[in-house]
Amino acid sequence: MRLEEVNELLRQMEETPYSDHGRPTYIEMKLNYKVGQKVRSCRLAKRYTQKDLASKIGTKYQVILQYEKGKRKISIRRLYSIAEALSVSIIDLIPEHTISNENSYLESEGKEILDLVEKYEKIENQELRNVVYSLITSAQASKENSRKVTRIEVAKNLVKAGISVEIIFQATGLSTEEYSNAEEKTTSVDYRMGQRIKKLRIMRKYTQEDLAKKISTTRQKISDYEQGNIAVPLEKLYEIAKALSVSIKDLLTRRHSEASSGLIEKYREIEDQELRNGFYVLIKSLSEGMEIIAGKVKKAEKAEIAKNLRRLGISIDIVSRTTGATELLF
Repeated sequence: MRLEEVNELLRQMEETPYSDHGRPTYIEMKLNYKVGQKVRSCRLAKRYTQKDLASKIGTKYQVILQYEKGKRKISIRRLYSIAEALSVSIIDLIPEHTISNENSYLESEGKEILDLVEKYEKIENQELRNVVYSLITSAQASKENSRKVTRIEVAKNLVKAGISVEIIFQATGLSTEEYSNAEEKTTSVDYRMGQRIKKLRIMRKYTQEDLAKKISTTRQKISDYEQGNIAVPLEKLYEIAKALSVSIKDLLTRRHSEASSGLIEKYREIEDQELRNGFYVLIKSLSEGMEIIAGKVKKAEKAEIAKNLRRLGISIDIVSRTTGATELLF
């Protein structure tokens, strides 16, 4: 099935009433109604009619009506579209949900770094600590992300150089699917959310099998969620959040500008100048650390791929042009 056909199928599924997908559970109906009411409240606040909103997201007003009444399931992808049309954050469209100890994730890996912030007794705002923790987890994920990005970059260079798919796979470990549509895939909502789930799962030291058991699904389904191959249903996202001991808001990815603006707002809330300076130093240190890690990982990955290519009989000239690891080839 071609990508266009898959997208069309997803669109049709999002526009299909429940009766065509099977009867929803009571929990699903209750959740969908709450989400629909959130959409309605935000729509009315903008003084949009249902037709106005429908026009903005490319659907019919009857669909908006059914969304708001909870008679149609709203996919997360569609929620992002609605949020953008209403100029709100997707967080504003997600109902509050009781989760066991939402802040317990602060006790996992990285707590020792968080202590650097907590020693400043004047920081009482838990949300501020959460922002710092988000930066810490980003730093922890930086290494893995840099590795994948570097391999994709080299794989694309090898394609341009006319190297076969088999050689590329042996040298980089990437399948054609992983690098042919990498840019389109990694910017999608589903992929970014999946990577957020993966990062939190790894922090808990859970395998995909562990998480699958906790939410009564298969390991393959978790893998598909994390790679963005399939969308995570909203009700399943709540289950994943509970299994990972986080709030669903921690799984909903925000655009870079939105996340940055949130951090700036929290920084401005600190009135004590000494405290502001300390917070700034911590953020700057984490940021520089991520850049250093990314640089080292990129160099190491290119060196490894270069060695693999030489072992596979690829000329020094091609290896040099595609990896840039010239100093390691002689």
